[in-house]
Amino acid sequence: MTLVGFTRDVKLELVTVMPVADHCRRAQLSGLLFGGGVFEILAHGHYGVRVSTGLPAVARHLLALLKPLRVDASLRTVDSAPIGLRYEVILGDEGRDLQVLNELGVLSDEMTVQMTVPRRLVERRCCLVAFLRGLFLGCGSMSAPGAPVHAEFTVEDEGFAEQVQRLLARLDLPFSLTIRERNVACYTKRGQTAADLLAVIGAHDSCLRWEEHAVLGNVRESANRLANCDAANARRAAAAGRRQAAQMRALMASSEWAGLPVQLRDIAELRVEYPYLSLAELAAAADPPLSRSALNHRLRRLSALADEAAR
Repeated sequence: MTLVGFTRDVKLELVTVMPVADHCRRAQLSGLLFGGGVFEILAHGHYGVRVSTGLPAVARHLLALLKPLRVDASLRTVDSAPIGLRYEVILGDEGRDLQVLNELGVLSDEMTVQMTVPRRLVERRCCLVAFLRGLFLGCGSMSAPGAPVHAEFTVEDEGFAEQVQRLLARLDLPFSLTIRERNVACYTKRGQTAADLLAVIGAHDSCLRWEEHAVLGNVRESANRLANCDAANARRAAAAGRRQAAQMRALMASSEWAGLPVQLRDIAELRVEYPYLSLAELAAAADPPLSRSALNHRLRRLSALADEAAR
């Protein structure tokens, strides 16, 4: 599998992750605009934002994120050598469009294009993760499992790349920078960091595929990781979280959902929004916070209800 092929698979998995909370959706949209957008100042002071992608699924995901904001977005296809077929989402500069671009950090309050991570959109950890997920959809790449490790965010502005590097560091993901002739890369060549990135942004199936190949490609690193009890527990917790989130989504789509107590619905929605959190972290994120035991009891009850609804 080529680098492009695995990157495509990761992005096809990520477009299935639609944040539940509005603030996370906005952060994910902002990341996607910064990662894949070209911001243009046209004639007579008009603005243009063009997001180009080779994957129609990413274009559809962008339009889905934009739809609730009531902006005038259009989709077109462009076929040119040597790039090939591309899908472009175009945003105009009508009043509502400009307002949304300002809210997403693309335009400053003075209506000038800026390449600065909007701090207000990434204050929460969940929003930070969503922003990086959108950014990867726009400009991320990942080497194939078994190939030399290389995960990268490719941007045009050095200052913006430095900001992305600091955002990743907040999640304990150490990335380096390299300045090229036409762009700047925020990258890592460390296998564990690349795998952790996939897990954090929600590409859990891709992460599992990566780690399966890593066992064959780097026995020593794999053995050290498996010997680490905390890492093993984290992987088990992540797998359990994914399974529970899938059960909760199925339960939400069933006729049983409307009749559930609000306390159970809140926990189900919380697990869907944060499938990567451990039980202790999820319990602390509840409102009000719960004990680990209480949260586990509610999740078990929800899982049983989901199993019954599936029959």
